[in-house]
Amino acid sequence: MDYVRTPFKRRWIWKTVLVLVLSLVLVGLGLRELNRHAERMAYIEGVIAEVSDAPFQLTGTEQDEAYAERVYHLVEADGYFDFDHQVILKNRFYEDVMGYHLITPFIIDGGSRAVLVDRGWIPPEGIESVEDTRRYDTPEMKHILARIAPQEEPTGQLPSPDDPQLIWYRVDVQGIGAQLPYPVLSYYVALEAPETRPEQPPYPDPPRFKLDAGPHYGNAIKWFLFAALLPLFYAWLTVRAERSEA
Repeated sequence: MDYVRTPFKRRWIWKTVLVLVLSLVLVGLGLRELNRHAERMAYIEGVIAEVSDAPFQLTGTEQDEAYAERVYHLVEADGYFDFDHQVILKNRFYEDVMGYHLITPFIIDGGSRAVLVDRGWIPPEGIESVEDTRRYDTPEMKHILARIAPQEEPTGQLPSPDDPQLIWYRVDVQGIGAQLPYPVLSYYVALEAPETRPEQPPYPDPPRFKLDAGPHYGNAIKWFLFAALLPLFYAWLTVRAERSEA
């Protein structure tokens, strides 16, 4: 059993301590990956719960703000679109074609607030003003079924209501809301895609979410394996060196 004591001989002791510390670091990395895996699985369970739950009914009042963190949950509301104040999102792909998304305020019946609605993708041809987007109006839509979209951080200085900004690169709810003549909810929603694609744009294109567990569990196994093999390999090297000298 001398080979077991070899790494702890005086000549090897500091290297042995270093190897043991490195092994503990590798174990820590493995535990961190396991923790990330657990967080990812909790997120997936939360998304599944939000996606499958019954929709909330928006009322256009303060109580609708309680849903701000319920990302991907379905909501429904009655009201009408304000096409005069809609904006467009640039550089949006649909079936590998770049175009725009229409973001239109929806005035909710029974309340004083509106909600910004991503009505979907439109082709990029000839969109230079608000009037150019009016060909895609859907005034007959008085009821919406949509999902709460992930919120995006405000970008810099808010535009002036007297100089509204038409083209945006992401949905800045606070910024877009600042150029509207009425208050909006602090989140936006995207229309749910129907089972069959509409004959004419806009084509609803709600945010996509990934439900795969990711690489964290596999990474944890790798770190634990390295943590186990490192001291074994080191012990083999020390015994080999001792025998060679003998």
